[in-house]
Amino acid sequence: MLSASPVLVHKLSGNLIAKVRLIKNILMSTETCTLFNFLSFPDVIGSYIGYKIGIKVYNGIRTTRLESKKEYFERYVHNHWATGTIYNCYSGSKYFESKGFKADKNIVIPNGFPNIAKPMSRHSKLLKTILTVGRFDAAKDYETLIKSVSLLKRNDWRLCIVGYGTLEEQIRDWIKDYGIEDRTDIYIKPDNVDELERNADIYISTSLFEGTSNSIMEAMNWSLPVVATNVGDNNYLIIDGENGYLHQVGDVNGISASLDRLLDSEDLRNLMGTKGNIRLKENYSMEIFEKRYVELIEKG
Repeated sequence: MLSASPVLVHKLSGNLIAKVRLIKNILMSTETCTLFNFLSFPDVIGSYIGYKIGIKVYNGIRTTRLESKKEYFERYVHNHWATGTIYNCYSGSKYFESKGFKADKNIVIPNGFPNIAKPMSRHSKLLKTILTVGRFDAAKDYETLIKSVSLLKRNDWRLCIVGYGTLEEQIRDWIKDYGIEDRTDIYIKPDNVDELERNADIYISTSLFEGTSNSIMEAMNWSLPVVATNVGDNNYLIIDGENGYLHQVGDVNGISASLDRLLDSEDLRNLMGTKGNIRLKENYSMEIFEKRYVELIEKG
């Protein structure tokens, strides 16, 4: 992509001091007016250089938590050197504001989603697929997900779990413990995730925390109604009762009831799925993403 574009790539060499000097010389010789940094170390170095030569500097934080040392340095350069810090989620901006980051320098530009599919409807099937996609780690709270599905008192569903990670064996044990082993499919790093999403009927996410969830955005892209926990920016993606349902963390009974309601109605699934797809296009398209960056660069 870079080789086919007009983007110039400058490779740095030497020790840290030499690299800092080189970056400074590049910025000055190219008459750069705006510098974007990403990740904590570049945020610190880039903010310092940009501050010294008097240009606009925007740092980037793409998470809702940082280890204490990184948080300290990010807060200092945000408050003293940078023009602002860009977050990809509102929940991240709010969290770091509570940690002393100056609110007037916080900027939210959510992730853009490329090539959004057209809204699609699905005909009802004998077995409806409840799908989840994500890493197999504690933050995704798979036990709540599996228990919620196991509470369904009906036989017209299958659970499809897609992902990989260190908790794979624990997840398989939970599936056995909650008695749904014969109704669950697990796919480890499949190369046909789009196909699995197109063939699914409901998407479920039971995360303990999130930023802007790419997996939920992917589900919305394929017009799937979403049942999720109300964490991170999920309440920006999902309007409760319109394109899905939101629940508190660990609410197995509520999550199960929402799944039950969606399994009951083909029309409801298609209506919510279509609304989700439209919401994605109206708020998270690449065109909107690019426009937000252009406006940021051009202002002031």
